[in-house]
Amino acid sequence: MRAPYEVRLGAVAGWIAFIGITVALIVVPTALAGQPPTRYMDPSAVMTYFRHPEFPLINGVLAVFVGILAIVAFGYGLRSVLVTGGDARARTFADLGMALLIVSAPVYLVSGALGAMLVEAADGDPATFATLFRFYDVLYNGGADVLEGAWIGAFSIAALGGRVPRTVAWLGLAVMVTRWIKAFVPVAGVPEIIIPISGVIFLAWFLAIVVVLTRAARRPAAALTA
Repeated sequence: MRAPYEVRLGAVAGWIAFIGITVALIVVPTALAGQPPTRYMDPSAVMTYFRHPEFPLINGVLAVFVGILAIVAFGYGLRSVLVTGGDARARTFADLGMALLIVSAPVYLVSGALGAMLVEAADGDPATFATLFRFYDVLYNGGADVLEGAWIGAFSIAALGGRVPRTVAWLGLAVMVTRWIKAFVPVAGVPEIIIPISGVIFLAWFLAIVVVLTRAARRPAAALTA
């Protein structure tokens, strides 16, 4: 018997999300405009960054597909693997991780919409743009990172008691810690070097956990529960 459908769906969605986030949300924007702006940058440089007509498509549409729909499907498949054959702790934290991911989805959606709005605002009143950017920065680089660290951390704690390699689980916990530290960048004097460090660790964890989910999808259903 084949692996459960949600596991196979999660594996496919995981690859879509990983490739989409890496290419559409990281590589392409960096190639077009350079490193994402922070509150420490000159306001005129921030406005210049958002004066790219491709950003509404990237932030307002593509981000919804790869950063929300695919991520939620991936999370559902990962939860299925973690609760199968796991102990009570694994099941509890797998459910918590899924719940936190669902809570995070609207925050991702609003953040993407704000990113798209900033393109038009960049050609308008600087004071209005500064207000919108501050809201975007605190939400996307602050609150969203707290939630993202929480759902990745919950899944990783569940993975410690399941069939996921412990190195991958500990890598997920490292993502949680760096994401929570990064969340303070918009509001406190946290060094910006944490931003690329957190990003690299996140991509390494994401790739590793998608590979784990893909292997689970290729195994018979009986092997997942054995």
